[in-house]
Amino acid sequence: MRYAQLLAFALAAIQWVKADDDTPAHGEEESEEMGPVAFMWPEDREWSASDDNTAPCGSSEEPGERTQFPLTRGALALVIQDDSWNVDVSIAYQNDPSENSDFETLITTRIAELDPGHACYSVPDPPRDVIDGTNATIQLRYTSDFDTDTNETFYACADITYVSSARFDTEIPCFNVTSDNFTASDDDEDEEDAAGSLRSNTGTVGLVAGFVALGSWLLL
Repeated sequence: MRYAQLLAFALAAIQWVKADDDTPAHGEEESEEMGPVAFMWPEDREWSASDDNTAPCGSSEEPGERTQFPLTRGALALVIQDDSWNVDVSIAYQNDPSENSDFETLITTRIAELDPGHACYSVPDPPRDVIDGTNATIQLRYTSDFDTDTNETFYACADITYVSSARFDTEIPCFNVTSDNFTASDDDEDEEDAAGSLRSNTGTVGLVAGFVALGSWLLL
């Protein structure tokens, strides 16, 4: 699923770079493998459109294979394909949480808004009684009008197992890039040439930075 998400956003990024007046608006070619926001890392539970508004995890699947997550200096990598806001990031130190009340706040400051692209967030270390081998589930709860004109609450979860820093050898794919890095405004017809040049340069730089990071991670 992770690779499908990456491919979907990569294709969307290319569309943004090549955008012209006839290009469909963002949202018309959205990935059918994820909701408006998903975990790129750690890997999230399998998504389905029929469940993504259902608490606490937006999925009918139970915890499966867990991602090893460092006890110190952890981070979350998100992929966003539609504007979302009021994002709460929570965690349950349980094997299979089933209610919103099982979760407690992980990132204390609510994320006010997420724009389409990729985003990375550092997370605090767990309490001292959480040790190597402890299972947990990280939850995203947020608002979006994905596929509708109505604000709805969406959920996504990633199941993890904490491991000591000595045993953690994964490079977290942590970088930030939004659709604004791929396009430039050309509202003024007189500035069309300049805007086109800016779009090309900005898009190239954004793609190089983003996909070098992606490529480095996928080749590990």
